[in-house]
Amino acid sequence: MNDDLEEFVLSYAEAQGALVERPAYGLIDILLPEKEGGRLGVDPFLQLTFSPEVAAAHPDSLHLTIAHPLVERIIAAARTLDRPTRWYINEVRLEKRDLFDLIKREMVFPNAWLQPETGAIPQARLHYYVRFNFKAALISDEKEEEVVSVLLDVQAGKPAAALEAVGDRLLLEREPRFREMPVAPLLWQPDSVPLSDSALGGLQVRAGQAVAQKRNQRLEAARRRAARHLELDQARLVAFYDEMETDLQRRLARTEDPAQRAVLEQKMTFARNDRESKLADVAAKYRLRLALELINTAVIAQPKLALPAQVENRYTEARPLFVWDPFLHRLEPLLCQACGEAVYRLHLCANGHLACDHCIAGCDFCKREFCQLCAADIAPCAVCARPVCVKSGVRCTVCGKTTCQEHRGRCHS
Repeated sequence: MNDDLEEFVLSYAEAQGALVERPAYGLIDILLPEKEGGRLGVDPFLQLTFSPEVAAAHPDSLHLTIAHPLVERIIAAARTLDRPTRWYINEVRLEKRDLFDLIKREMVFPNAWLQPETGAIPQARLHYYVRFNFKAALISDEKEEEVVSVLLDVQAGKPAAALEAVGDRLLLEREPRFREMPVAPLLWQPDSVPLSDSALGGLQVRAGQAVAQKRNQRLEAARRRAARHLELDQARLVAFYDEMETDLQRRLARTEDPAQRAVLEQKMTFARNDRESKLADVAAKYRLRLALELINTAVIAQPKLALPAQVENRYTEARPLFVWDPFLHRLEPLLCQACGEAVYRLHLCANGHLACDHCIAGCDFCKREFCQLCAADIAPCAVCARPVCVKSGVRCTVCGKTTCQEHRGRCHS
């Protein structure tokens, strides 16, 4: 069953005001508004299935696949929508007792300590998700098409796997039931406004990358099949042209007529050029490509609770904003400021950045830690190769290299 295709078709139908019910496993009853039924060229009442097994058991149902004309008409209609469909997650409780204590339990800062910010209380902020619906085509010697949906967290700029896993249990409403509240800033693009053209453009690129990751197994299988077919076709072409060249070489060896030799040499040149051309053609034929065509988007709004706190050590401090998701009942991880990975364990860089275990390096002498954004501030000693930072290192006035205090002056000796 194509879950993404099913979700896309039902989301479009519900956005147009359709009533959707599931009378039995794999069967879906849809009652479209008459205007929408006329637009799509179908009877307003439809019984759909996306499963070939269910379609075989219920021959009166309409079995939808990516190539079905109705799906093509829905895709075309979705592209004409003026703006993204908006949904709201209203069933949330905007309060959380002892949120700071929860943050202390969930978050780990190996080289710093967490302190509450004086007078800070949890504040409700509006967060967004965007669902991107793509028509994906896997192209090599054959072409496979499907509808793929990806849900991205707008503020984090990452796939919202936890919310997507909720599936049918996610209750979306067309109108908000919460009061006006400030919108949470973007963590991955701080200078952009959420849902602005620049932010949505960046999210679409990330959504495309998520599609490739989501279809990784299928892509790998298609890549292996294409590589095997390419190998067979190349072997066939090489054998054919090798045999042709051997025959021409044999004929050249047997003739002394200059005119005949010129004709044979011309044929050999043509065969070699044709061989390279055919090999290039077959390589292009089996080159695997994933083409994504955006159909439409849907925006989901949800309020969450945010609490600022202080992360500090004896060198510096940071003031990250911790977010509690009242729908998923979890503290959201922070983003590593160097690589963007969402994690619950972060180091405090000596320059005030928060970085994950993979993006941090420590000075062997003063124990300060520096993230990849500050890589210029730490380097191996030119003599002993131990990492030394700008605070503990010595730059040689003779050769310009950096050493630790212990090996001062020995770098150029």
